[in-house]
Amino acid sequence: MNQLFFALRRSALIAITVAMALALVACGNGDSDADGNGGANGGSAGGGTATVSNGAVEISADNLEFDASTIEAPAGEAFTITLVNNDTAPHNISIHTEEGGDEIVTGGTINGGETVEVEVPALDAGEYYFLCDIHPDMNGTVVVEG
Repeated sequence: MNQLFFALRRSALIAITVAMALALVACGNGDSDADGNGGANGGSAGGGTATVSNGAVEISADNLEFDASTIEAPAGEAFTITLVNNDTAPHNISIHTEEGGDEIVTGGTINGGETVEVEVPALDAGEYYFLCDIHPDMNGTVVVEG
């Protein structure tokens, strides 16, 4: 009986150890990349900044993330966002006055491998909110200065 008790106790300890190890792995940040910044942008954006240059900026979607969490644009100048969908899921990009606020512009939905251009009207200086309406966790900030 004593050997059976110790065998059951040892099996229970092994099972608990394995369960704890799996829980730690599941809670870890699986978005790590070579540069160590996690590759994610807060919600789901690359964490980088895309700057409007010559009236245009390009944003890509991949792995349910935008490659930038911030778009910088000059005040009082319209610009074009080129959205490139490198994902298998459909995406779009829209800009609102703030999270949950009034819509300023909404781009069309595109499938994987497609590209769409979204015309953004001139904006006043301030901060705005952008997101994929299909995947709201893909979002970021439009910073308009000048």
